[in-house]
Amino acid sequence: STILPKGEIMGEATTSSMISAESKKNAYFFDYSAKVPGQPERHFRSIFTLAQGATGGAGANLVTITVQCPESRYAEMKPTFDAIIESYGKLGK
Repeated sequence: STILPKGEIMGEATTSSMISAESKKNAYFFDYSAKVPGQPERHFRSIFTLAQGATGGAGANLVTITVQCPESRYAEMKPTFDAIIESYGKLGK
């Protein structure tokens, strides 16, 4: 839950919830939602990982991938989001 928005954003209280969080493929995968007053609730899927830097040092670069949409469209977008998230790590190195 550490990636969820905390407290207030721009002076307005936010609500957020972690749907799932897991570690796999040497990365962290998060599925969560957030609501800011006056805006529709949004659904997020994120990956966080550390990549080797140009100098060869492990963890030199933080790499993130996030996809999002209004919660009202999530069922429609979920297959696309699943394909994007599951493609992580499939490219040759």
